Amino acid sequence: MAQPININNVPMNYFLHGVDAMRGTQAAQAPGGAGVQPAEGGAAGEAPAVENGPAAKMVQQLDVLLVKAAKASTTSVDGKMIKSSLAKLVADGALDKGSLKLLASAADTAGKTLKALNKFTGAQLADEAKTGKAVRAAVDAQNALSDLLTQLDRQLNSLERHDADMRKANPNYKGVDGALHDEVRDLRLLCDRRATEIAALAAQMHDFAVHQAARGANKDPNVTAILKAKVDELLPRQALAMHGTADALSTVSEEVSGRLRPLAEKIDAFRRNPGATVGGEGFLALQSDIRTMKAAVVDIKENGIQVGGGRVIVPKDIMTALEQEVAKAETLFKTARRDVQKRMLDNFLATAVQLFSVDDPTEYQLQHTDSKAVKFFNLRDSMLVAIERLNAEVLSETATQETINQALDMARDAAEKLYDASLDVSIPAGQNAEAVTKLVGNAQAAHTIMAQLANMANNMLSSTSDRLFTGSEAMSIFKGELSVSSIVESRARGLRDGDVDPANEDANIESTRQLGAGNAGTVYLLRRKDGSEVVFKGEMESRAGLDTICAGKGAAYRKGQQTVNLNIASKNAANALGCGDLIVNYKAGTHNGVFGFFMDKAKGRPAKEIAGKGGDTTAEAGLTVKEISKLEPAERRRVRGEMMRQLNRLQWLDMVTGQLDRHGDNYFIHVDRQTHKVTVKGIDNDASFSKYRTGVGTFALDKGRTQRLFDSLVKVLKDAGVRNPKDEAKRIFAKDPSITRDGSRVTVDALKVDNKAILAALKELTGAQSLALPDRIDRELYVQLMEMKDNPAKRKEYLDSLRPRMGAENVAAAEARLNDAIAHAEQLAKRDMVVADDAWGDVPTEHRNTHSIRIELPGGKEKKLSTKDSFFVNGMMCESYFTRDKLDRLFE
Repeated sequence: MAQPININNVPMNYFLHGVDAMRGTQAAQAPGGAGVQPAEGGAAGEAPAVENGPAAKMVQQLDVLLVKAAKASTTSVDGKMIKSSLAKLVADGALDKGSLKLLASAADTAGKTLKALNKFTGAQLADEAKTGKAVRAAVDAQNALSDLLTQLDRQLNSLERHDADMRKANPNYKGVDGALHDEVRDLRLLCDRRATEIAALAAQMHDFAVHQAARGANKDPNVTAILKAKVDELLPRQALAMHGTADALSTVSEEVSGRLRPLAEKIDAFRRNPGATVGGEGFLALQSDIRTMKAAVVDIKENGIQVGGGRVIVPKDIMTALEQEVAKAETLFKTARRDVQKRMLDNFLATAVQLFSVDDPTEYQLQHTDSKAVKFFNLRDSMLVAIERLNAEVLSETATQETINQALDMARDAAEKLYDASLDVSIPAGQNAEAVTKLVGNAQAAHTIMAQLANMANNMLSSTSDRLFTGSEAMSIFKGELSVSSIVESRARGLRDGDVDPANEDANIESTRQLGAGNAGTVYLLRRKDGSEVVFKGEMESRAGLDTICAGKGAAYRKGQQTVNLNIASKNAANALGCGDLIVNYKAGTHNGVFGFFMDKAKGRPAKEIAGKGGDTTAEAGLTVKEISKLEPAERRRVRGEMMRQLNRLQWLDMVTGQLDRHGDNYFIHVDRQTHKVTVKGIDNDASFSKYRTGVGTFALDKGRTQRLFDSLVKVLKDAGVRNPKDEAKRIFAKDPSITRDGSRVTVDALKVDNKAILAALKELTGAQSLALPDRIDRELYVQLMEMKDNPAKRKEYLDSLRPRMGAENVAAAEARLNDAIAHAEQLAKRDMVVADDAWGDVPTEHRNTHSIRIELPGGKEKKLSTKDSFFVNGMMCESYFTRDKLDRLFE
C-alpha cells in the first residue's frame, strides 16, 4: 500500500463515473486507486510469488536474525507472542531468511516512526508543515509492514496446503500452528488500521486546532500559525465567530457576504448534480465546511462572541436563523452525500465484477474441464454477493458499526476463501491462458481490494457524525497529555475515546515494579507522580492461552474482542446488575511502548492468601486472620455474613459474564481495620464473554475444540489407569447425557454430567474454575435480575453496552447466560433462597467436598481420578466461593 486507503485520497471520479471512465493508466489498479502492488519481477495485479523450494534449501542458520526480528516486533507489531512459533518454523525449515529479514527491518521502522510521533502534541500534529513528513513516514511504515505480513500470511497458507509434502521432506517439521496464522492475520489488519488512524488523527487535530483558536480557548503558537495560514479557507461562520460582533451578525459585511454566496452556490450545484460538481477531495472539503460551521454556531450559542476584553451574547432571533441555516445545509448535504455514496459503492461493485470475470466461453470451458474451477467461480459469486450486502448495509438508514463489521467480515472471509480456491485453478493452454492468469492474479489479491472497500465503508459511516473532538480527552490529545501511540493503538482496536486516561501516560508514571507473572503474562505496579498506584498488563500477554476459552485471541482486531474490551465489558455488566463495586475499573493505553490495560489496584489480599492465614498487617491489607478471630462474636457474624454476601454476588456476576478464571488469586478481600467494612474486588476478567459458553453450564464447541476436549478426556482416563482410554472416551462421548453431538461438533452441559471425567477434561480445555449453580442469591441482586427480565429497556441497555466490544455470537451467548441466571434465580425464589442483606450471617456453611472422585467403567468397574483432577472437579462443582476457597475457616 503506497497510501492509507480512505476517502481522502480515493480518486472520486473513479467511483462517480465508473470503471469505463478510468480505463487506461488505471486499468491494472484495484478500486481505491492504490493498485495491487506488483510482485518482485512480476506484473501488476499478480500476487507475490511464494517460493516452493525443497525444505532442505530453506534450512538456514538464522538464530541471530530471529532474535532481532522478534525483538523488533515486540514493541512495534505486538509480536512477542509469536516469537517462539516463528522460531519453531525456522528450525523446521518452513520460513526463509529473506522473509524474516524484511519483517524484522519493517517492524523496526514501523515501531520507530510511531514512537517518533509521540514527541508531538496534538496541537503540533495539526501543523502540517512541521509534522507532515513524520506522519507520512509513519503511515508508509505501517503499510509496508502490513504488506510483508500479507506475504507471510501467504507463505503460511502455502505451508498449510503442502503440509504432507513438508513433513516428508523434513522429519522435524510439525506443521503451522493455527493460532500463529491467526496472529499474523490479526497483526496485518492492525497495521492497516494503525495507518488509517495516524492519518485520521492528524486531520482531526487540525480541525480541533481551528476550533480551539476560534473559541479563543488556546493560545498555542502552533495554532496561531495554522490559523494564519488557513484563515482564508475557513467557513464564513467560523470567521464571524472569531472576528465578529453582535452587529456584524445582523448586518453582514460585504466581504463576508462575498464568501457566503459562493458557498451557497456550491451547495446548490452539489445538490443538483453531485457527479459533475464534486471531484477529487471536494466532497470531503464540503463536508468539512458544514461540520466546521456547525461547531462554530454551537460555540457562538454557548459562549457568545469575543469583543474587546469580553464576550457578547448573540440575540436569540439571530441565533435561531443561524441554526436553521446549519440544519438546512446538513439536510442538503445528507441527501447529496447518500447519492455520492451510492454511486461510489455501485461502481465499486461493477469494478469488482469486471476484475473477477472472464468472457463466458472461457468460464464455460474452465468449469467443464477443471472440477476445481467450479468451486472457484462459486466462491467468486459468493464474494460479489457479500459486497452487495455490504453496499446495502452502508446505505441503510439503520446502519451501525456492528452491522457494517458483520458485513465486512463476510466479505473478507469470502475473499480469503477465493484466494485459497485460486491456488487450485489450472491455467489452460491457448488463447484464454492470459485472461485466466489475470483473473487468478486478481483473485489472489482480493484481500487488498477488500481492505480498500472496508476503509471506504468505515469512512462513509464515520462521516455521518461529527469528527471534531470534544470534551476532556480531545483537549488532552491536543495539549499532549495523551500520547499519539495511546490514542492510535486504542482506536486501531476499536476502543472508544473514554477508554483512555491521561493519568496513565508514561510522563505521569514515577516508578514501575513487577507484581507477578503467570500463564497470562506479567503484571506491573505503576506509581504515578501524584502518589496513586495502578496495575498494568500487556494486552498481547493477557491473550496468551485464551484462544480456547474466549474471544481474546484469533481475529481479535477484526471483531474488537481484545482482552481490554472484555475487561471493560465485565465492568459494564457489573454496573448493569447494580454491583459495579465488585469489579475494578479498567482503562486502555500504552506503557513503555506496549499496549494493554490499566486497572485499579485492589485493596486487601487475594482470597488464597487470606484463607492461608498469611499477609501483612497494614491498613491497605486490612485485618489479618488473627485479628478477625478476636472480634466480638456479633461483629464476627456480621463480617462473615457480609463476606458471604459479596462473594455470592461475585459468583452470580461471573455466571452472567461467563468468567472462567475466578480462582483464589483473582479476587481480593479487604476488611477495614477501623470500620470492619468488607470489600471484595474481582480482577483479571480476561477469560469472560466466550462465545462457546452458551449457558451458565453449557459449552457449544466447534470442531477444533471438540477434538481437544476428546484428547483431554483421553488423557484424564489414561492418567486414571484406564486400559483403553481412547475407546472409553468414545463410549463416554456417545453415552453420557451431558454431551449432544452435531456432526464433528458437540455441546456439553456440565450440569448434566454422569461421568465426572468429562468435568476434568472440560477443566483442562477451558480452565473453568467454577460451574456450579449457587444455592442462594442476595435480594438486591435478585431484584436487579428480575428487572432485566421485566424491563426490555434495561436489558437492551446492558446488551448494547457489550455490542461495540465483541462479536455478535459473543453477545448472543451473553444473553443466553443472562436468561439462564434469571431462570435459576426464579427457582431459588420459589424455594425461599433469596437472602436479605442482614440475614447472611445466619446462612449455614455447606460441607466441602474434598474426597477423591471415582468414575464408572463398563462391567461395573471403577477408577479413581488423580488427586489433581479430583481437586479441580470438586472445586468446579462447589456451590459457593466462600466454601470453595476455604474462607469459612476464618470464622470457625
